[in-house]
Amino acid sequence: MGLRSFFVKMDTPVVMETELAKKNSRIRKSTAFNQWKNSPLMHFARPENLKKYVVLCLSFVLLYSFADKLSNSIEISGTTIRLYDLTLPVISALLILYNKKAIPVLTVFALYSFHTQSLSQFLDTTSQLIAALVSTKVYFYFTGKRGAVSFGRSSLSAQRILWLICFNTLVFTGLQQWLLLKFHFISDINILSIPTLINVQWMLTSCITGTPFCYLILRACYKPAWFFSYLNQLKLLITSGPRAIYQLIWAILVVGIMYCLIYLQGDTLVFTDYSIVWLLPVMLWGAICLGHALMSPLWVVMLILLSDYIDNYISINNEFTFNHYVSHLALSCSMIFTFSLTIVIVGVLVTRILKYIRSLKRISLSEPHTGLPNLLALKNDIIRYPHAGLCIIQCPELNTLTQSHGIIFRFEFVKAVFSYLSPLLLDNEKMYYSPGYGLLLRLNKVDDDIIHPYYKAMSSFRFSWDEMELGLNFGIAYMAYGKCINNLSYVVGQLNARTYVSLKQGKAEALNILHPSDQAISSGAIRHLLQKSIDRKSFMLVAQPIVSTKNRSQYYEVLIRMKTINDKIFFPDTFLPVAEEAGLLAQVDLTVIEQTFQFMQSLDQSKSDTRFSINLTPQSLSRKDFLDRLNALLKNYLIRPDRIIFEIIESDIIDNINASSVLQELRKLGCQIAIDDFGTGASSYSRLKTLEVDILKIDGSFIRNVVHDKFDRLIVMSFCEAAKFKSLEVVAEFVENEEIKQMLISMGIEWLQGFHTGKPVPIESLCS
Repeated sequence: MGLRSFFVKMDTPVVMETELAKKNSRIRKSTAFNQWKNSPLMHFARPENLKKYVVLCLSFVLLYSFADKLSNSIEISGTTIRLYDLTLPVISALLILYNKKAIPVLTVFALYSFHTQSLSQFLDTTSQLIAALVSTKVYFYFTGKRGAVSFGRSSLSAQRILWLICFNTLVFTGLQQWLLLKFHFISDINILSIPTLINVQWMLTSCITGTPFCYLILRACYKPAWFFSYLNQLKLLITSGPRAIYQLIWAILVVGIMYCLIYLQGDTLVFTDYSIVWLLPVMLWGAICLGHALMSPLWVVMLILLSDYIDNYISINNEFTFNHYVSHLALSCSMIFTFSLTIVIVGVLVTRILKYIRSLKRISLSEPHTGLPNLLALKNDIIRYPHAGLCIIQCPELNTLTQSHGIIFRFEFVKAVFSYLSPLLLDNEKMYYSPGYGLLLRLNKVDDDIIHPYYKAMSSFRFSWDEMELGLNFGIAYMAYGKCINNLSYVVGQLNARTYVSLKQGKAEALNILHPSDQAISSGAIRHLLQKSIDRKSFMLVAQPIVSTKNRSQYYEVLIRMKTINDKIFFPDTFLPVAEEAGLLAQVDLTVIEQTFQFMQSLDQSKSDTRFSINLTPQSLSRKDFLDRLNALLKNYLIRPDRIIFEIIESDIIDNINASSVLQELRKLGCQIAIDDFGTGASSYSRLKTLEVDILKIDGSFIRNVVHDKFDRLIVMSFCEAAKFKSLEVVAEFVENEEIKQMLISMGIEWLQGFHTGKPVPIESLCS
């Protein structure tokens, strides 16, 4: 057994080496077989491709024959000058479109040409085949497979001009001249002669315009569906281009200039090659306004006509000498080539610019982070669907979750909701997104029955994120829009506000708006008026007297209003919530203080001791620069601090850490501090124990029924006792009649405020 194991071990490497050699042999055979199977010849031989190749071969032969018929040449003193020639572009276009797959077709074509053409014609065909094969091979070497895409791409224009036009033309011209010389069709080669120059320029023109044209025809024959999309593109270029009248004028100019060039009319200047000059600006306008896709085939047709009728605008019979004639011919073909190159390049660049413009329009109509249509897209669609309905879905909780999970959470959530709700949309219905408002749905019709499935779907929706499954609270509001949709931002704002009502009530909310002008003034208008009042220091100030029951001089509480151009007056309960939402309360306070100081400065000497009470919001107490700005105003307007009383609402300073220190500094300045609406805040007695203030203003809700309600009377008396213990002055608000006044006097309250003791009046009236 040991000897047998030894020989087995000795044989193992040999066996492994043999198996490896067999495996490598199989791989080589398989690779060779795949290369042979994928070769152009086998691709041609496959039954499923044979029919396509037959169609392609017939299309190519017919197109080549047609191109050969359209090609023109002239004989001058035994010299053949080739004019516009589409035969080389046809071969080049076939190779560009099908690359190696075109080789069997060209092989069949070469054999066909060998048997049907004369020797000189076959030499031309051979030159064309070799030049096209070499130039396209080099072209694809630099561009790769993307080189087969349709013409009009600016990224490939330089490579195509270099290899498919310039290099292709030079190879063809040089090879043709050499073959003709070898077979004794010409006696010598003069590359610098004028006929050769004319031939080269016309061939350059043929390649730069004819190759895209032949590519278009071949691809249309092989893929009709692509051709129909191309026709739709042309239709779009025309409909989205300049106005119809301008396009008509342009067409008339083109036809007119071409008529002058191809119509035989003797020596009149406009019927000579002079008119070629006018083709450039006219065709450039067309290329700029209508693009490459339309101008390229049109220019080919015009070049065919120009080459066919060349004797009409450059006639040897009208020239003095042969040299004069060929000079005209050289100049004309040079202009035509230059025009062709310019038109093609401009057309390509314009196509690229139009593509960028369409891309920018598409971007402008979508929200960048989600790719969903935005409010601008909604505004455009509303014009197209004026009788539809609008629905908004808002998830306020999304703001909090975004802070926890990042901004990507918001966008992924929105895209998930979009995908979830999309199946519910009907034809012509669409969904939009605005980061400030949420998802908006444009529906064909809206009512409770239509909106209910969306509400039910959102209730069941769960969003998966980092192994969590979340169902967010949401609100839905909807409306059928009419004329009011002209102000889309207003409507969306109103709908967004209704979503919060929907969130609280647990059902979709309908919004009925006739027109924004028919409603109460919008918060946006109030915000505008508020900002203007702050900037211009134009708040309407009114003063209500606070009178003494012990013969002391009365002082005034400054109250504010806002007045519109139409003398409409807004009270604080209308605009202060807007100011709070906008973060403008501190600016309102400082503006009112400055306006009050301006008025106090204007008072005469007899009223130089009049005191004024001004309300302060907690936002002012929170600002670190409030004391500095107040000191600056006191110095600027020369106001004594002891003439100023600042009223603070008790509930506003309970949780304000900075408030106590600011109040202390105000008292150090000499200002007095009053607690307004005392009794309505939490733990009033507890706060009164720690607050360092000067005046206690009892809220009017306790004063209103003090005569008839024993409980209110006891509450007021307890406030007075607590204030007396802390040496605070007491002001009773809402003194509306004499009976209340006498009751308060009997309680020992020394200051009264209300309509019975004095109504608010414009502050300017205090000057009289």
